[in-house]
Amino acid sequence: MSATSGERWLAVSEAARALGLSRTTLLAAEDAGLITTVRTPGGHRRYRPAELRRYLGAAGSSSPPEESAPVAGGPEPAGVGSADALRADAVRAAVRPLVQALDAACGGVYLLRDGSLRFCAAFGVPRWLTERLAGAAAPPVVARALDAQRPRLFDAAAGAFPEPRSTGQGVAVALRSADRPVGVLFVVSPAGHELLPAALRVVDAFREVVAARLEDRSRIADLESRLGRIALLTDFLR
Repeated sequence: MSATSGERWLAVSEAARALGLSRTTLLAAEDAGLITTVRTPGGHRRYRPAELRRYLGAAGSSSPPEESAPVAGGPEPAGVGSADALRADAVRAAVRPLVQALDAACGGVYLLRDGSLRFCAAFGVPRWLTERLAGAAAPPVVARALDAQRPRLFDAAAGAFPEPRSTGQGVAVALRSADRPVGVLFVVSPAGHELLPAALRVVDAFREVVAARLEDRSRIADLESRLGRIALLTDFLR
């Protein structure tokens, strides 16, 4: 499938290789609204090279993929932006059972970056809202939890979070690694569904699981990045 300009649109495996991501990570980025795709009449995903360049640019990359063909040969390097995608994938996988166990409306994570909390990913939040949250600063109801020792309850409607029409009750709790804050986990219940003390204890205990999952994913992303650079250097020296 080609655009009118003559550039070839890439299949999932080709786009993943061009970005230096795994197929799972690419689809997770699409699900989070970080990258868009088109569908063929047969329902297959196709990615425009311009969209891949936009994604890399948003991730801070200075080396966009080729116009007409993916990077070929050798193992897939980690690529710029793969660490963020891995963290987002880990957040959704970790938060999903928590949201389901509490019968909550949604849950997600903000991560601390350069002194500011930035939205990472969520479960139960629609794509259009994840894009809005990713482009905005953390709301006060989330930011106040960063330095708190215990989970903080908040009114979703009063805090207009995760969106202005939100209702119900929410809880936010700091994520810690080596006794330092690294982010905030939040859970929001549906209207009329009060978060009881038992639920707060579950959230408080679950933050360790989320923090551990994020730390593991960060190590994996760092290792993949190093292996990718070694592979590229090896190919260059041949």
